[in-house]
Amino acid sequence: MRRIKKEAPQCAAVILAHDGVAAALPAMAWSYIVQVSDSGIGVLNMDGALWEADPEIWRFFGASSMKEQPLQELYIPDNLHDITCMQLSPVTHELPQNVSASYIEGLEPGFESLAYSDNGSPAIIAYAPADSRSTKGRRAALLFSPRIWLPEVFGHAMGLDDLLWRSMVWVARKPFIMLSMPPFAVCRIDDASGHDRFNYIRVLNDYGWLPHIGLFLNDIDEDKAEAARGYYNEGKAEFGAHAFSELECSVPDQIYLHHDGQEYGTDELAGHFARLDEWFEWAGINPSRTVNSHFSEIGINSLPFLLARGQCYSMSFVPHGIPFAKSERSWAPYPYGHQGFHYAPLDTEGEFWNVMGHHLGGYKVADQLLGPGEFLLGCTTFAEESTHNDIEMAVLKAVNAVKMGIASGFFGTLMTHEQRISVLKPEEWTAIVERISMQLEGWDVLYRSYDEVARYCKDKALTRIISSNVYKEEDGLIQVRLAGQAEQALYVHVYTDTGNRTLMHPFEVEPFSGFASLTIRK
Repeated sequence: MRRIKKEAPQCAAVILAHDGVAAALPAMAWSYIVQVSDSGIGVLNMDGALWEADPEIWRFFGASSMKEQPLQELYIPDNLHDITCMQLSPVTHELPQNVSASYIEGLEPGFESLAYSDNGSPAIIAYAPADSRSTKGRRAALLFSPRIWLPEVFGHAMGLDDLLWRSMVWVARKPFIMLSMPPFAVCRIDDASGHDRFNYIRVLNDYGWLPHIGLFLNDIDEDKAEAARGYYNEGKAEFGAHAFSELECSVPDQIYLHHDGQEYGTDELAGHFARLDEWFEWAGINPSRTVNSHFSEIGINSLPFLLARGQCYSMSFVPHGIPFAKSERSWAPYPYGHQGFHYAPLDTEGEFWNVMGHHLGGYKVADQLLGPGEFLLGCTTFAEESTHNDIEMAVLKAVNAVKMGIASGFFGTLMTHEQRISVLKPEEWTAIVERISMQLEGWDVLYRSYDEVARYCKDKALTRIISSNVYKEEDGLIQVRLAGQAEQALYVHVYTDTGNRTLMHPFEVEPFSGFASLTIRK
């Protein structure tokens, strides 16, 4: 109780973060939470056993009665509220396993139901004081167990994360400061042989995309190299060595690791990298710092050669030294163990970072392969994957993949293979890219190169906010202090309320090492 009294007034929100916490609160502690709520601090419930708590707590969240009820499905009818605005509504999320939840029959006036359980009971509720002059804090409740975030139940980066973090942001007393991920989107095209002199890049550029092109080097002649060099010199695309060729089309075919997982010897790799150096010098292109290896196969023995060239980032579905066919279910990269959504070092020294924002549709590559994030897979006549080029399905998959990455707190990725682009008519490719752009309107997408986003992810992971204070209330000045290191500018996001809406304002922090301060005018 003493700690609650000391710390709560300085907080932006109070969160009941696990099952049973509400029922375990002493009456005096809850009374004090209500008191600080009346002074402007938000309160968010994530306790799925709220039904066990004192009825006074039920009434605080707008319910006159509660009982236990398992949750099997979560239905979001619309995306009109700030908490649900990133949902592709109407949508029903089915849970592989039930979780406990609190069932309520009705809500008091002023409380909104934003999502519903399979029996029609409110599953997410929100309350904001009707009077804009009120000093009372906002309230919200996720009425289901936080066990929903376990991979076996539903998990992170599977379509619900935005409800979690946006609930926190929405209830928080403003201004609220976060070092959240900007709405970045990247594009990667694998298996590139220079189809149509890379003219598909121009179409992507027309709609803001800055693609990474993973090259089959042996397939690029002087004419294609000239076209690639033009895009590179204009900053419209980045290029990397995907492989020497498609599998079994040359010896060697793979660059960094044999496809069966056998490591190349040091002398072999020295020869491979000498070829790479010569090829990129001939082409007049500097290779990207982010390695896009065919089948994500990067051998342990290749790492010193990559490090010497400053290529310390990768976009791989499997860790170093592992062939794609033997992708490990045991690999659980930070932060969620999700093999499609993560950014983390791959070695204890932190020299190599893997950065992924790919919508797998599940946690493990072994179960999903490339998943729905390969947006043309199954949508074109390539390899008889479809009887026709299905533009609508391709657009739907692409938009869902990009939005999933952004809403989950990572970044969106538009990913496919050049072979699938090659069977599209030029007007079909243009229509797909145009419609993707149209359906991303309103998401304030920041189109960036993979190299830039990879560096940003590393900088963000190594940096934290250590304090934020409104130190001149009359002038609306906020001081934010950060600790860490950043090779490039980072964004600090300041959230404010305007009526019932929550707005995000980005502010740039210059590159730094150690500590940095940022002064912001509200």
